[in-house]
Amino acid sequence: MRTILVTGCLGFIGSHFVKYMLSNTNYHVIGLSRNSDQRNLHRLDEIWNYANPDNVNKVDILRNPLITDRFKLVFGDLSDNNNTSGLCEDVDYIVNFAAKTFVDHSIRDPQPFIQSNIIGTYNLLEESRRNYAINKTLKRYIQVSTDEVYGSILEGAYKEDAKLNPTNPYSASKAAADMLAISYFNTYNLPVIITRTENNFGEYQHPQKALPKFIKYALNNRKLPVYGDGEHRRMWLYVEDHCSAIHHLLTHGNIGEVYHVAGEQELTNNQLAKKVLNILGKPEDMIERIDDFNVRPGHDRRYALDTKKLKITGWEPKFKLDETLEKVVRWYEKNQWWLS
Repeated sequence: MRTILVTGCLGFIGSHFVKYMLSNTNYHVIGLSRNSDQRNLHRLDEIWNYANPDNVNKVDILRNPLITDRFKLVFGDLSDNNNTSGLCEDVDYIVNFAAKTFVDHSIRDPQPFIQSNIIGTYNLLEESRRNYAINKTLKRYIQVSTDEVYGSILEGAYKEDAKLNPTNPYSASKAAADMLAISYFNTYNLPVIITRTENNFGEYQHPQKALPKFIKYALNNRKLPVYGDGEHRRMWLYVEDHCSAIHHLLTHGNIGEVYHVAGEQELTNNQLAKKVLNILGKPEDMIERIDDFNVRPGHDRRYALDTKKLKITGWEPKFKLDETLEKVVRWYEKNQWWLS
């Protein structure tokens, strides 16, 4: 049976990917996460139930790795190379979701992003390289990245060979991690694939992210905070489509390549806010303009990714934006504890 290492497994996308792999494949899954926020354990509530339907003491989980027939949770920080020793032994696939992701936070203090996204990726690549040199069991190493490494594009969409032009410390740290990963393919023949995605949305997303924040404010009859004029545009992808694309690339992706994972469904921030308000039956004028100059200087106007390369391999997004957005909004409405 194949084994996959998923770093950042208690993060938003990483946790969805763990659940996707356990539900749709027979892989053994090793999940690595920093033990930084105990609430994030709820992102894998289905896995705790899968492991022990009768009773799971989550305090014990924090003290000891949880081991089931197909899932193992390990706590560790990739930026500390003492946490990576032996991590990649007998692993067939690695998917590196681990990263710090808040642009606003990176502007206030870049250092944690350098440490996590660059040093952490380097340590994982080094451990992967050492193991690959010995036993060659690793079939794919997927470095999960972002559309933000390209910077803004006002018309059209970036292709995979576009020039990198990051505009904030977060996107710069992700671009650096991408370059490190591809260098390990070129220098050491490590079977690296890089994926770059757009704005993902779904259940259990951090409450500070745009969609959960809009929902929280609307449910509390507060005006939705929208940066600038609200005409910044983003493409949106339901998180399960992202998971299915990564799974697809484990066997259909060519090593040494970059692939864009996107649904090509685009909204301005104003449009997103109004959709949330409409779903919850709130008036559309419940929007407050927030000056973004001091919060996010150089705020990129638009991101867009061309996905033809991925689609040629046989993958297509499954979920439509409007119907899935309503499903997600209703989930947060029923699970407001997550927004607190």
